[in-house]
Amino acid sequence: MTKKLFVIEKTGDANYGYESLVVDPKHLSIFKSQLPLKIIHVLSKKPGCAMDVAKELKEHEQKIYYHLRKLEEIGVVRVLKKEKRYGMIAKIYGVIYPFVSVKLCEAKGVALSEGIRNIELERFLNPFIENGELNAVIVCGDPYPHGKYDMGARATVHAIDIMLLIGSLLRKMKFPHYKFDTQVSEKELRENNLIIFSNPKVNTVLERINHELPVYFDPKNEWAIVSKITGNVYRSSRCGVILKCKSPFNTEKKILVFAGVRTRGMKACVVAFTKYFNTIIETPDTEEFVRIVEGLDRDGDGVIDSVKVLE
Repeated sequence: MTKKLFVIEKTGDANYGYESLVVDPKHLSIFKSQLPLKIIHVLSKKPGCAMDVAKELKEHEQKIYYHLRKLEEIGVVRVLKKEKRYGMIAKIYGVIYPFVSVKLCEAKGVALSEGIRNIELERFLNPFIENGELNAVIVCGDPYPHGKYDMGARATVHAIDIMLLIGSLLRKMKFPHYKFDTQVSEKELRENNLIIFSNPKVNTVLERINHELPVYFDPKNEWAIVSKITGNVYRSSRCGVILKCKSPFNTEKKILVFAGVRTRGMKACVVAFTKYFNTIIETPDTEEFVRIVEGLDRDGDGVIDSVKVLE
């Protein structure tokens, strides 16, 4: 099991927490060479394969690949995905832990007066939360019938738990933070990161960009979820999507989407994000993130209390 610590950096106006990987002292020998540090620096700016790094550093690819394997063994980097590059399937690496720690002996720690925040959650929610402030517009489906399909959003009430979780990370508030899809302006869509709730049938903002996303809802197939990544189709009313990617309204901004095929699919997203965050999100810093989940009722009381990750 990977051991982690949280390193607290004290500054003049705030304390900043960083997740640090605890490594065996013997693994530090890899850093006797400057090349592994250069590799980490390159990958911290943008994930890439061994050939990408080799070109950037003007080093032989096999040499880079050797150090990547060593860094992967320690746990500093990880294969984020595989994709076709240069006529072959390449492993795309990313930096998981920019900090490493070594525990030399047992020592008595200092009790903190305030609980340490969920660092992985804060990393995932960047840039939607920055410096303790919400840096996004929350776009909810209007509950009254509207739009092309003349439907009102009912599932948004389930998003309250996600909003409470986001609110727990804020140090500064500036109300209001949300708008209905019927109220948000073109300027707001272009100039802000967006957190979007409800599926395209009841959220006109999501409906506009639906087919531009890595996964979309098919209006011709009872709003089934279609994955462009795998080609799979998910029709169950208990299926939902958690998606983080560049905004189609402005590629300099990001969107975070929580949407289900039906109300129960939205509930599945909420349970996945609030109850199983550390399980479903392995790489908080990834530029594009997609999870398709299916809600489960483990205790048979008619309420979704668990999830299965489908993709």
